[in-house]
Amino acid sequence: MMMAMQRADLFPVGDIALVNSMKTIKDLPRQTGAAALLFMAEKWRPYRTVAAFLLWHAYIKKRGIKL
Repeated sequence: MMMAMQRADLFPVGDIALVNSMKTIKDLPRQTGAAALLFMAEKWRPYRTVAAFLLWHAYIKKRGIKL
């Protein structure tokens, strides 16, 4: 939905890379749940999709993944 329908306010907490990136950047405990992540992402509304893209980029860059 983020890319195909160009939705600007989505935050897919089921995405492992996104979740791991957010936990790393925010220095969160490993057991931090989806509800807590969504609560933190609320302040990024209505541009949570942009935040997700930035978190994915940080995840890819940290691991040296070439696209």
